[in-house]
Amino acid sequence: MNIIFWGTPEFCIPIFEAIRNSSHNIIAVVTQPDKKRGRGKDLSFSPIKQKAIELNIPIFTPESIRSDEATRKSLKDLDADLYVVVAFGQILPKEILNLPKYGCWNIHASLLPKWRGAAPIQWAIVNGDKQTGVCIIKMDEGLDTGAVLLEESIDIGCLDNSDIVKEKLSNLSSKQIIIALNNIQKYKNKGEPIESISLISQENIDREKTYARLINKDDYLINWQETSIKIHQKVLGLYPNCYTFFFNKRIKITQTIPIDDKFTNYLDENIRSFIGTEEKHMKPGQIIDTISEVGIIVKSFEGLLLVKGAKIEGKSELFGKSLVQQLTTNNRLNQMNFNSDPIN
Repeated sequence: MNIIFWGTPEFCIPIFEAIRNSSHNIIAVVTQPDKKRGRGKDLSFSPIKQKAIELNIPIFTPESIRSDEATRKSLKDLDADLYVVVAFGQILPKEILNLPKYGCWNIHASLLPKWRGAAPIQWAIVNGDKQTGVCIIKMDEGLDTGAVLLEESIDIGCLDNSDIVKEKLSNLSSKQIIIALNNIQKYKNKGEPIESISLISQENIDREKTYARLINKDDYLINWQETSIKIHQKVLGLYPNCYTFFFNKRIKITQTIPIDDKFTNYLDENIRSFIGTEEKHMKPGQIIDTISEVGIIVKSFEGLLLVKGAKIEGKSELFGKSLVQQLTTNNRLNQMNFNSDPIN
């Protein structure tokens, strides 16, 4: 089948390549416009645009597909069999959804109807979900409300950050989309209409409906008044951008483990002795000890948190011994605190 691929971030690349390596043909790509990135504010292409350039595939970069009449006309003239949409970044209007003969199909990185919206992977991890997955849905005018053609789940590991889960789901999606396309191809070969394909309404799926809103800059600030497990989930889900303050310097926390019975298998023997020994008189955010080869132990509102990796403002990411040395240089342990504001 002739396909127009809609997508923007790195997550899309394995899916794009899987389709390219199949019996189906990508005849054009629609992606977000070039953006200014870095200190020099140089324009950079989206990962999907870069891939399309390498393969000499026609590219469309509408600022708004709703108002870009020229792009809509060009897409209509291409007369594709169907569209595959993966993290494109704009909502498609009804006029676009109705163009391909065999529909618009979206790969969404959650088990719908849970985590509809822009950041499903991040919020699933922050929320402490044990599983996530991918759904391939026939798009309608709602936000990720279309009927489901295929779905498959994966487990979220206790130490899986958003980059790890994205990679797992991208690879899973690249397999599932080929199954879906081959399924649709059978209906096309028989000359049957798209309405003949068997789909499951999300209203008939027994899962909670939740919304995965966009991440904003305030979400990244660590609140030490939360439990150690909640802080850990946040560090994983919003990796690598969660931050706190240390002697008025911003420090990104990149690798943590709660010192808790549930995480015993992930803790070194010399850390396990801290389980259940929380110092009640200490304040949340206070560093209560350092383990030279491992990291630092911090009190939260409830429980202790082992910080194994961090990036101090103006420096590269540090782990274990190097992190301990950097934080303890010229600082007394009983004066060392992480804070949710720069006042210290």
